[in-house]
Amino acid sequence: MVELTSGQGSRTEEHSLDATFACLASDERRRILRHLSESASGSASTAEVTGMLAADTDGEATEGERREAAAVLRHRPLPDLTEAGLVDHDVDDERVALADHPALRDEGVLDAIADDPPARSESLDDLFRALADAQRRTVLNVLSHQVDVIHVETLARELVAREHDIAESEVSEADLERTTARLHHATLPHLAAAELIEYDAETGTVEYTGHPSLRVPWMHSVFQPDFRRLLTGESEHDRIGEIEGRERVVSFGQSMAEQADEELFVVLTSTGLLKTGCFARLLDAVHERDVDVYLGTCDPVVTEYVREHAPEVVLWEPDTNWLSLPVAGDRVGRLVMADREAVMLGTLTEEQSDDRHEEEAIIGEREHDTLVTLVCQLLAPHLDRIDSDTDDIEAQIPL
Repeated sequence: MVELTSGQGSRTEEHSLDATFACLASDERRRILRHLSESASGSASTAEVTGMLAADTDGEATEGERREAAAVLRHRPLPDLTEAGLVDHDVDDERVALADHPALRDEGVLDAIADDPPARSESLDDLFRALADAQRRTVLNVLSHQVDVIHVETLARELVAREHDIAESEVSEADLERTTARLHHATLPHLAAAELIEYDAETGTVEYTGHPSLRVPWMHSVFQPDFRRLLTGESEHDRIGEIEGRERVVSFGQSMAEQADEELFVVLTSTGLLKTGCFARLLDAVHERDVDVYLGTCDPVVTEYVREHAPEVVLWEPDTNWLSLPVAGDRVGRLVMADREAVMLGTLTEEQSDDRHEEEAIIGEREHDTLVTLVCQLLAPHLDRIDSDTDDIEAQIPL
C-alpha cells in the first residue's frame, strides 16, 4: 500500500502525525488540551488539571475522585500528550503547558478541542482514530477526488500506481490482489466504522462521505499552516502561488471551501470538475456554517444534485467566455473565491487519455493580494448584483 508523506517526505513525520491523531482520539486528552488553551498562560498546575478531570457536571469532586484522577493523569493521558509533543510537563514544578506543536495552530484541531460536547465526543474519537494511519489518510484523499461510487479494485489500482509512480496499466496482478485484500479486510471497514466512507463489501464498491470536522490538509498528511507551501512548493506565504496537477488544484479548492466564513463563489466551465469531496464541503458550508454559496456550472449532473441536496445554493450557467478572457489554447476552467479574500484561478491544460484535462492554478490570499484585487474588479458587476439582490441572482447571470 502507498504511504503519502508530508512536506519533507519523511517516515518519521508520518509516524509523528499518526501519534498526534491517535492522541487526539480521546475525549479525556482533548479536555486537557481545551483546559490549557482556555488558560491565559496556556498552562496549569497538575492539581488544576486533576481537579478538572475529577469534577462532575456540577464542577465538584470528592477527595477520592481527585486521588483517582491524579493517578489516571500520571499514568495515561499526561504521558500520551507529552510523548505526542502536544504538551510540556515540568515534573519538578508540577505544571503542564501547551507545546509549540503545528497541530495546535491548525484551525480544525483547535475547533475540535474547543467545541467538544459529549454527544460529539464519540464521533471525534472515531474520526481521529481513523486518521491515525498514513495509509487510511491516503485512501480518503484518493476517494475525495472521485466523482461517484467506485469499485474497490479501481481504488486499489490507483493506490499501487501512486506508490510505485507508474501508470495504472502497469500495475501487476500480484500487487493489485494484495492491495485489494488489504482494503477489504482492514482499511475500508475501519473508515466505514468512522462514517467517513460508504463501503459495500458485497458489491465491492466504496464512496467518500466525509465528516464535518475532517479537513483536507489532514488527508495530505500536513496541518493547515503548511498546506499551501506543501502544494505550491514556495518558501514565502505572501505572494501569488502556483499549483500544478489536477489533484492538487482540487484539494486546494476544497480547503478554501472549508475556510469560507461568509461567502463562497465558485465557477466551473467544464463538466466533471466538481468531485465528491467538493460536494461534501459545499454542503458543509451551507448547512453547518450558513455560508452564502454561489455556483456557476454547465454540468447538468451537478445542477441536479445541488438543487436536490442544497437548494440554498445560488446556481447559474456561465458563458464559455466568462471573465472576458480569450478562449484559445489553455482555457480558464475554475474560479474559487472565499470571502473575497482568497482566490484560486485554474486553467485546463493538456487532455489526458481518460478525456480529462490536466490543470494548473494560481492562488492569492489576503484582501489586498494582487490576484484577489484583480478578480474582484473583474467580477465587480456580478458581485454588486449579489450584494444588492440575492433573491434575483438565480436569473441566469451572463458571465
